Amino acid sequence: MGKKLVGTDNLDEAICQATGKVYADGTIILTPGAKDELSKRGVPIVYGPAPERAECAPTPMAEAASPGLEKLVLAVSAILNTQYGIKNPEQLKVLSCQVVKTIKENI
Repeated sequence: MGKKLVGTDNLDEAICQATGKVYADGTIILTPGAKDELSKRGVPIVYGPAPERAECAPTPMAEAASPGLEKLVLAVSAILNTQYGIKNPEQLKVLSCQVVKTIKENI
């Protein structure tokens, strides 16, 4: 099986929804642009295998979300990380979803 090239255009597919990390386990190649974007978003790169596949399966919210909504969640997560110093992936996930829910309810 060949390796998958991950650039800025398909970066969201490589982010584990459960952990908020990208696992570079030898099956993907991250472009320099993808690495820069991950750094901007505060998404860690783990050089090694991902946890059990069930843990990295898309969350029900992510499955129902449109690509635009998923990008909004990731952008909010990056803001919380860079502007407010929140580094815990689980906390980022919960807070990002709460912020997006609040935005959706008030539009």
